[in-house]
Amino acid sequence: MSAKIHIERMMYRGSIAVAGESAASYALVKLIPSAEGGTEPLGLNLALVLDVSGSMYEEDGTGISRLRRIQQAAGAAIQKLRPEDSLAIVAFAHNAQVVLPATKLSDKSTIEAVMSRIDLFDVDPGGTSMDQGIALGLSEVEKAAGPGFLSQVVVLTDGETSGEQLCRQLAQQAAQKKIHFTVMGVGTEWNSSLLKDLAKLAEGKWYYIDVNQAQEAERIFLEEFEHLAATGFTNVEMHIKPFKDIKIKRVRQVVPEIKELQTAGGEGQPLVATLGTLERDKPTRYILDLSLPKRPDGKYAIAKLEVTYDLGAGKRETTGEVPLEIQYTATGQGYINAEVARHIDEVQIYELNKNLQQAIAANNQDEAKRVAQTIEKKGEIMGPRAAKKTMLARQVLQELNAGGRVSRKTQLAVDDAARLAEELPLPG
Repeated sequence: MSAKIHIERMMYRGSIAVAGESAASYALVKLIPSAEGGTEPLGLNLALVLDVSGSMYEEDGTGISRLRRIQQAAGAAIQKLRPEDSLAIVAFAHNAQVVLPATKLSDKSTIEAVMSRIDLFDVDPGGTSMDQGIALGLSEVEKAAGPGFLSQVVVLTDGETSGEQLCRQLAQQAAQKKIHFTVMGVGTEWNSSLLKDLAKLAEGKWYYIDVNQAQEAERIFLEEFEHLAATGFTNVEMHIKPFKDIKIKRVRQVVPEIKELQTAGGEGQPLVATLGTLERDKPTRYILDLSLPKRPDGKYAIAKLEVTYDLGAGKRETTGEVPLEIQYTATGQGYINAEVARHIDEVQIYELNKNLQQAIAANNQDEAKRVAQTIEKKGEIMGPRAAKKTMLARQVLQELNAGGRVSRKTQLAVDDAARLAEELPLPG
């Protein structure tokens, strides 16, 4: 037996009453990747692209330079890799250099030696050319790519970079070549909009590392490498085939993090959402925004769902099609599904955060206060699972009331927290 993905689905309401021509609704789709038959996780073909510019020598009150903390974090993270995995290391600042070509983890002593002296290579620390670093990282993983391996570039920077447009082009190329992409911003001086763009264009993800917390870099590196080591499914796609007059307005991932997914098709054709990679035995969840037409009472299939994926050999596998169904009842709306409602609450805070960031960027203090107050109230209603989001909204309000400006650190913390789904169990 091979690994499979199981599909569970549920509607926002047990039944729906459509008074007008159409009504909005939501569906929750859960994908449960199962490693049946003892299928091994994919091998990893990684490139670490690390900023070694002058600012990486700052200690931020921790007594240890940023670069040293990153070296320690990377050293701990590579312990999660297996002997057959490979790792390349690229250092960049004013220029970029491959300081370690793709090397199997079976030669861990060589990798650790290079990591420990990454600041001693011929890289001029007087600048930040992330574009050059990314280009070299992509080239290294392309050289070592092969069936059964996940190709991944992990980029870390603590500053603004030259060549922003080239960075974006390289991220798009990575997506086209099925090379996965993670970007990490250290401190507060990096261009958050650029890094988020790169993660979106490359169908990857981004992280914020708080430099004032000495162990934060290691925590995030370990988290990311554990995810990578558990990957068993690549190039995962959700195919949604709505029936007549059913509209799929948007598809969002809500677990493990919240993000809007890139889609293709529609207008009479199946809608295809790109899901990226999935880990073995780790469920993911998605919210579909729907528009449903008026219909007589009864149970209806409103769409067919199918998930396709690759187990590393280049051959597409499928779950087969399953129906998404809803009950129509003209007498009134049915019960609200608490699990679906919980994820919709998270998405609403995520969208409010976008508005908050825009208001802060435009220096619109009144609007920023209004949105932060809305997030605070919404978080209070959601309770413990939104505690961090509520606390950060209050921090925004305190800073606005005290000096009229929100610190860069608070903005990044708010943005980082908004995308994370707080997974607490439902009561009972």
